[in-house]
Amino acid sequence: MQNETPIRRLVLGLLGAAVLVTTGLAHAQTTLEKIQKQGYVRVGFANEAPFAYANASGQLTGESPAVFTHVMKQLGVKAVDGVLTEWGALIPGLKAGRFDVIVASMYITPKRCEQVSFAEPTYGVGEALIVKTGNPDGVSDYADAVAKDKKIAFVAGTAEIEHGQLAGMTRQQQMVVPDFAAAVAAVKAGRVSAAAFTSLTAKDLAAKDETIDRAEPFTFTHENKIYKGEGSFGFRPEDTSLRDAVNAELGKFIGTQEHLAMTAEFGFDKSNLPEKTTAEHCAGG
Repeated sequence: MQNETPIRRLVLGLLGAAVLVTTGLAHAQTTLEKIQKQGYVRVGFANEAPFAYANASGQLTGESPAVFTHVMKQLGVKAVDGVLTEWGALIPGLKAGRFDVIVASMYITPKRCEQVSFAEPTYGVGEALIVKTGNPDGVSDYADAVAKDKKIAFVAGTAEIEHGQLAGMTRQQQMVVPDFAAAVAAVKAGRVSAAAFTSLTAKDLAAKDETIDRAEPFTFTHENKIYKGEGSFGFRPEDTSLRDAVNAELGKFIGTQEHLAMTAEFGFDKSNLPEKTTAEHCAGG
């Protein structure tokens, strides 16, 4: 055998490295495989009852975690660990790898679909305002705020901000705050006339504080289009295998008696079942 020259050794070394890289890419572990192997998944949530929040014991609960935990068990993942995150930081946190899934009952909207891959909807719900007890400013929806030139608090990153704008609210009439507690605090301090939430969130907040009320729930409409919010779990766009596996389980679960009984604890019923597909929501339908 001829002695190897330095150049021949270099070529052989590069070829060997290329084979290793190619082999590694061929066997790259997906997020689904990773969480199944480690037995747990980290999820982002924003502490919004009754959708996804930490209870008095610090345990993650709510409609979204309950349904997601059921799905994960079907996929062989035993534990769901929550990462508390401000609402507006959920999508950046997902993209940055702080957690693997957004489990916060996030509305599926065309704008969000540009950044996040959503599972099929798990629920649908209208909106409502939180006001001081007795609703002294008489603000029950966005049209009232426009007509009476009143200010409403909105949580950063929520779909309600866009709905208020579509209703004709100016920037000066919209106070954007980082979280739900700050929105309620703004109402109680008189800095705004109301705060915008989903109807179920508003119901839960009002039940815990006698100084505030939930105004009459409404479904926002604009130019004959109904903006009923439907939400689900959010994934990184590349995590298609995880999203598809979750969708397969959701298809067998949503709307069943087991599902309805599970979510009834959080105030959901048949009226909250989704009516559209993710594709329809992403297309703006």
